[in-house]
Amino acid sequence: MSLKPLEDSVLNLNAVHLNQESLLRRITDRIRRSLELADILQATATEVGEFLSSDRVKIYQFLPDGSGQVVAEYIRENRLPSLLGLTFPADDIPPYARALFIKGRVRSIVNVDTQQIGQSPLEVQEIGAAFAELEYREVDPCHVEYLTAMGVQSSIVMPLLVQDELWGLFVSHQAKPRAVPDDEIRAMQLVVDQLSVAIAQSILTTKARAKADQESAINRITSLLHSLTTIELQAALDETIAVLRGSGGRLWIRPEALNLVEDIEHHPNSTVPSCSIRLYTSGAQPHIPQGARYPLIEQYSAWQEFFKSGQPSWAIQNLYKEPGLRNLQFAFRSTQIRGILIVPLWFRHQLMGYLSVFRDEIETEILWAGQVDADRRQRSTQLSFDVWKDSQKGQSQPWTIAEIETIQILGKQFATAIQQYEMHQHLQTLNARLEKQVEERTTQLKQATEQQQILFEVVTKMRQSLDIDTIFSILTQEVRRSLKVDRVSVYRFASPLDFSDGEFIAEDVSPAFPPALSTKIQAQRGGECCAPFYRDGQVQTIQNIQTAELPGSFVTFLDRLQVKALLTAPLSKGNELWGLLCIHQCDQPRQWHSTEIQFATQVAAQLGVALEQSDLLSQTQQQAAQLTQTLHDLRKMQNQLVQTEKMSSLGQLVAGVAHEINNPVNFIYGNLNHINSYAHDLLSLIRTYQTHYPKPDVEVFERMEAIDLDFLAEDLPKTLSSMKVGAERIRQIVLSLRNFSRLDQSETKPVNIHEGIDSTLLILQHRLRSKDDPSHIRLVREYGDLPEVDCYAGQLNQVFMNVLSNAIDALEASEKTASPTIWVRTEKLGHDRVLICISDNGHGIPDVLKPKIFDVFFTTKPIGKGTGMGLSISYQIVVDKHGGVFKCHPRSGGGTEFWIEIPVRRQEAGGMNSEG
Repeated sequence: MSLKPLEDSVLNLNAVHLNQESLLRRITDRIRRSLELADILQATATEVGEFLSSDRVKIYQFLPDGSGQVVAEYIRENRLPSLLGLTFPADDIPPYARALFIKGRVRSIVNVDTQQIGQSPLEVQEIGAAFAELEYREVDPCHVEYLTAMGVQSSIVMPLLVQDELWGLFVSHQAKPRAVPDDEIRAMQLVVDQLSVAIAQSILTTKARAKADQESAINRITSLLHSLTTIELQAALDETIAVLRGSGGRLWIRPEALNLVEDIEHHPNSTVPSCSIRLYTSGAQPHIPQGARYPLIEQYSAWQEFFKSGQPSWAIQNLYKEPGLRNLQFAFRSTQIRGILIVPLWFRHQLMGYLSVFRDEIETEILWAGQVDADRRQRSTQLSFDVWKDSQKGQSQPWTIAEIETIQILGKQFATAIQQYEMHQHLQTLNARLEKQVEERTTQLKQATEQQQILFEVVTKMRQSLDIDTIFSILTQEVRRSLKVDRVSVYRFASPLDFSDGEFIAEDVSPAFPPALSTKIQAQRGGECCAPFYRDGQVQTIQNIQTAELPGSFVTFLDRLQVKALLTAPLSKGNELWGLLCIHQCDQPRQWHSTEIQFATQVAAQLGVALEQSDLLSQTQQQAAQLTQTLHDLRKMQNQLVQTEKMSSLGQLVAGVAHEINNPVNFIYGNLNHINSYAHDLLSLIRTYQTHYPKPDVEVFERMEAIDLDFLAEDLPKTLSSMKVGAERIRQIVLSLRNFSRLDQSETKPVNIHEGIDSTLLILQHRLRSKDDPSHIRLVREYGDLPEVDCYAGQLNQVFMNVLSNAIDALEASEKTASPTIWVRTEKLGHDRVLICISDNGHGIPDVLKPKIFDVFFTTKPIGKGTGMGLSISYQIVVDKHGGVFKCHPRSGGGTEFWIEIPVRRQEAGGMNSEG
């Protein structure tokens, strides 16, 4: 058996599959490249027609009324007449046939030549599922006649389902009989499945675009309604009519809802009846003749009756078929208006008005299948069907659900915007009235504001200076400038308990009038009788002193000052009546306004505060001065106590060291005489042995050589003599330390001044250095014959220590001094005073620093070298404690000399003299 036929069959089958896949890819690509449904349908019809070699491929869409229309078509080589755009009656496809298309997705294949029709449903309700085997039966004669009339001998019909609803049919026609292979049927089903998806996507896209267009239109209209500055009702109405594809429209606003007034400015296109109803119109409008019951259609009962039930809108397709509009149809007879869409404008359960959109009548024309055509192949159709071209006038395009939703949304926007705008207009009217009142009040308050500003400036200047004279000067000047008066004075009572006398202590007066400064009021008793009045803080105003009831003496005084009118405010300091603030008008009588009286009262109150602050400042300054002096004294006392404690501690240390050294030194010094006698006796004994035994034993001789007996006998007396001299020196040092400390001399007693100086020098001996040192400081003592002086020995030694230490510091700091020297000179001055002069040849003290040399904490030494307390404490010891003189002056030949002068008998009084 040959395998060639089988191979050819397999090849043909593969080719068919490849062609089907190619067709599906092309159609899918077309669907993806375009979102326009018409393009997709036409491209699909063309691709399938070429793929199947069909004479006609058409896509048939069902219309809402049940009829259908060919929306896409492919014709091969003009073999069949075109049906594109033709409408077919609803009964061309009976309801049972449509039910089969929907429920079972039945395909239908008709062969006119064999008078057979084959049908089969999908076995699985999925895209691309297989069909059951075709079941053939005899075709209805009317169906055969129908296809024959169209010149069709073979047809394939498949349903186009979108979301389980029959959208249309996919039809393939052949002008000659032809068997349809299963592969072609399967390919057509795949195409139909893809096309159903594309139709569903297109429907969703169309809805999305419509929704976007609706939202965009609503946003545009909303922006016109909710402008920040004004409301564009006319423009919003025009835009609404355009969005809803109307020929005209109206916006009616009820006056009762807004309390509109006659003088509100209306839009030029609005009709404003005598009752102040606002009506905006655009485009085609109904015409109400003269003498009609109401001038506006919205006033007729049809509107109120319909919306009583709470309907959100009223969509009228043909007003002449609406029973409720019978009494209004006369207004539309002269127009082409047929459709009306009305929405009530509600704001918080209050009817604001109505928004209406009109549509004109349109002419409709439908080309039904079977119309007369020049193509001869259509003649047979004329014999089978009533052929007509249906033209209708006076029709109106129905209102869609989207359009009704749109006008309902816009109605809410119109209502809200109108209410807000009218409230804004009402507020503007109220604001205009208030502005007038504010202007009047502003004029009244302007002067008060200026006075408050001046008061603020016065208070600011007063706070900048708490000097009472400066405050009085500023206050009188500023008050006179503010009130434009001739004189402003400050009057002070002589006593807080006696208000009969007083005088002017400050004023600012015009040069044309006499001053009142330093003028006393003693003759009048006005102040005394008005004191209770002033104590209560009340202000006295007199517009004309000639007509006022005043004491005669007071009037005489005012005449002398040429006062014609006055304003007097009390000045209180704390709870006491201190004086008066007097404001005089001298050129003519004057009426005092409430703002001027209030201003004077405020100024007087601020001046009273300033008086208290001035007293507080004076007290504070006195207390501060006392505290400063007390602090200064405390610091001096504290530093003196510190230095005294230091000296006391030093004295205790020195006394303790001297005591501890004195005991062993006395022991050593006391035994040196005995040791010297014992050594002398032993050496004498050795010499006696040498006389009697000149030739000792070898061992004795060697020992004598080893210890160098001759040298020992010669050097031992010298060593003992040196030890005695050293012990004597230590005893002298201990005695000097005891003399310096003077621990047992807390009270004054006669003291040898020279011993104190020598003791101090002994302590400072380490700073004077040895004679072999190149920087050795030479010490020159020039002691005179001094009596014992009654003094505090320890404190006086402290003075010597401070002065000598400063002299040594000055010499150490002066590198150019060739032979640094300190001179200590004493002498008796008269019969009751002694002088101690301590001088050096250092760099000296500059003249500019001499006045500060005895000040506390003043020092010329670098930081860390001195405290500035030594000379200050020394000054207190010499001058305050001993009643002496302590001064500093330059030494002839360079350097500094300190002059210490102390009485022999201490005086209880303070110091006699001091000089820096």
